[in-house]
Order: sequence, then C-alpha cells, then structure tokens
Amino acid sequence: MKNKKFILFLAVCVLFNMAASFAHPVTPTLIVERGLDSSMFGVALAAMMTMNFCFSPFWGKLCGYIPTKRIMLICGLGYAVGQMIFGAAQTELMVVGGRMFAGIFTGGAFTAFSNYVVNTSTSENRGANLTTLVTVQNVCGALGYFTGGMLGLISVEAAFIAQVIVLALAGVMYFFICEDDTPYKHKPEKPLSIKEANPFSAFLAAKSFMTPMLVLVFATVAISAIGQNSYEQCFNYYIKDIFGMGSEYNGTIKAVIAILTLVLNASIGLWLQKKTDINKTFIYALIANTAITGVILVFTNQLLFIVAYILWSGVNALRLPMLQSMVAGRATPENSNAMMGFYQSMNSLGGIFGALFAGLIYAQGPMLPFILAFVAFGISTLIGFVYMAKYKKEKQA
Repeated sequence: MKNKKFILFLAVCVLFNMAASFAHPVTPTLIVERGLDSSMFGVALAAMMTMNFCFSPFWGKLCGYIPTKRIMLICGLGYAVGQMIFGAAQTELMVVGGRMFAGIFTGGAFTAFSNYVVNTSTSENRGANLTTLVTVQNVCGALGYFTGGMLGLISVEAAFIAQVIVLALAGVMYFFICEDDTPYKHKPEKPLSIKEANPFSAFLAAKSFMTPMLVLVFATVAISAIGQNSYEQCFNYYIKDIFGMGSEYNGTIKAVIAILTLVLNASIGLWLQKKTDINKTFIYALIANTAITGVILVFTNQLLFIVAYILWSGVNALRLPMLQSMVAGRATPENSNAMMGFYQSMNSLGGIFGALFAGLIYAQGPMLPFILAFVAFGISTLIGFVYMAKYKKEKQA
C-alpha cells in the first residue's frame, strides 16, 4: 500500500472510529430520560451486533465485486442514518429498530476497512498495517468515548448530532481519498446474484475456504469476543453502581487506555507481528486476558479493579490484530474478502451473547458477567492450545 494513501486512510479512520463511540456514554442517559426499560442498553447492543453478524459475510463477499471504498461510502451513510433513528427514539421499538439498521452497516464498514488493508498491502507489511488499523480503532474508540461524554454534558442530542455528521462525512471522505482496490483483488467469475446477496447464503459460502485450523481460529475469535463484551459492557456500569464513580472517571480511564493501547501496539504489537510467529505467540495474550479477569474475581479492591481493567484492555488490543492476521495469513486472493467478512461475523456473534448475557445476569449478581468473561477466556485459551499443537504438526509436515 502506498504510504501516503495509507496515512490518509488512517486519518479518516480516526474520525470514523471516534464518532462510532460518541453515543456510548450518553446511551444510559437517553434510556433514563425517555423512560425506557433499563434492559434496553444490553438488548439494543445485542440487536445491533446481530445484524452485524448476519451481514458481515455479505459485505465481505460484496467487496470482491465492487471497489471497497464504495462500500465504505454506503456504510458510513447507512450507519449515520441508523444512529439518527436511535438518537430520536422515544420508544423501545424505535431504539431496537435504529440499532438494528445501524448494525447492518457497521459490519460492512469494519469488514471493508480490513479488506482494504489486506487488498492494498504487500505480504511483507500486511500484518503491520492490520496492527496499525486495529490500534487506530481501539485508541480512537476510547477517545471517542471520552469526547462523547463531554458532548453529553451539553445534551444527549449534541452527542448524537455530532456522531451522525462525522460518520456521514467520513463515509464521503473514504470514497474520495482511498484508492480503487479492484486491481489488487481476484475478480469473481460469476456476477453477484440476488441469491448470493442473501446474507445467510454468505455463511454457506464459508465452506469453500473453511479448514479444521480455521475452525479453531474462528472459535477462538467468537468465544473470546463473548468474554470481551461481557467484561467491557459491565465494567462501566459496575464502577458507577458499586463504587459510585461518575462519568468523568470513566472518561479518564478510557483516555489512559487509549494512550496505553497506542504505546503497546506501536512497540510490542508491531514487534510480535514482525519478529515472532503469531500462530504461537497469540496464546500468551489469551492467557494474560484470562489471568487478569481471574484476578478481579478474587480481589475486588476498587483501585485494583480499575488497574486490572486498564491492563486487560492493553492486552486485548494486542490480541485482536494477532487473531485477525492469523485469518489473513490463511487467505488467498480468491477468498480473502469473504474470510475477513466471516472474521467480523465471528466477532459480532461473540458480542451478541456477551452483551446480552452480561445485561441479563447482572441483576442476579454484579460479579456474574465477570465470571462469564473468565470462563469464556478460559475456553478460548484451551482452544488456542489445541490450535497451537496442530499448527506445530502442520509446520513439521
């Protein structure tokens, strides 16, 4: 990928990923102010992730037919419309509807981002470019959370208006700034039919590239996503509910995480991608995620709880690009678009169960979502060990 084009692409990613998080800190306030059911926080997120899960393979398949930058344009505008509906919602049905509509396009946007990087990178810098992309997503997501909280001090509507404008603007900017990646990817032999446009048929297409090793990778991705979303969704509510900490503390924690993520991925993350075999070293990130989650189940001290979350977030930022690179490393020009779409779906599938279950079981006990996260990370680590053992045999053969 040409360096200047990649930098411009990342610059727009900064805007998009910040805007994607503007509404998160004001969503609880929206639900309370408009007298909606408290379960809407988890249910609405699960609804969005369900659509993300369903449509990501379709967007991945579509990336093979049209320029990826066109998909970024469509998804930026579609995401903005969905959040406009969500921000104007006065009923539970409207909240779910807005989040579902947005979910169709969030899956497409993030699938297009990773596909664009894979398609326009060389085999030598693909891993480093994917790491940089995930770093931008994590850091700017945290900064966007902080910015959304500040906008929320003005009003809930201010955060949503800013989000809609920036998402739509970013979609347009992607279209004019990014290069056409058509020359870099395999052109499908058949035109995209209405049957293939069915989101669920895209899952059936996974059989064309699925292997036993990829099954293990995707299982690790999905199950660890359950742990990630269960942990993240309840942490923010827990520190307010149990420790009585306001949104200013949450914003500060997110800012610290953003800095830590940037430092770790710019140093350790890139070193892991360039100097180690990530098919082996990814397991250490999974072990660390599991261990840190286990610590907070034993020691519930307020300071330790917060420090553990910051460290866990840093490790998580290292884990995600390694898993994504493991998938990309097994792709071919013919199936890379579909595989990256399927990767996004597995992340969303885990997110659905993580967010929904965490919200439903919190009322039964504030620590239950964290126990769920620990179990999920533990299972994904065991699967990771199985993958690593098979990978060593694969290398020997």
